[in-house]
Amino acid sequence: MSKFRNYFSVALATTALTVGGVLAGSAYASAPAATGHGVREVKSVRSDSHFYPPATLNKNQAWTSGNGRTVLRVQEDGNFVLYKDGRPAWQAPGAWPNGNAAVMQEDGNFVLYDRNGHPLWASNTWHRGAYVAVQDDGNVVVYDHNNRPVWATNTGD
Repeated sequence: MSKFRNYFSVALATTALTVGGVLAGSAYASAPAATGHGVREVKSVRSDSHFYPPATLNKNQAWTSGNGRTVLRVQEDGNFVLYKDGRPAWQAPGAWPNGNAAVMQEDGNFVLYDRNGHPLWASNTWHRGAYVAVQDDGNVVVYDHNNRPVWATNTGD
């Protein structure tokens, strides 16, 4: 009976962790390591934030990774900046001072527009991008439909 209880506890914890990761939008959910006495250790769970078309990030708004370490912001001054650990780590070339809204478009391109709807910067992922991820590791990445990266800020650990 004891072995069954340990097995059942591990299976229940694994299911809860996996379902919790899926519901939270996690990129990874790790199963706990089992010992003869139940659950010993839980590996870190990534909680990257995913933004799907037609997600729009307007001026004075930000998208934040699950752990809060990475922040992608269209600033009040029109700059489009990625902050990692509270410090600027990347900015979109040509954004300042006219950036108004960043859009993950239905066509797969991630584009920053001015207030008149003119593009200022783009990831050039047209017909390849599926979603934008603001990742816990400090990177912002556009992934395709097979979860392969097609563009990144290259600011991750």
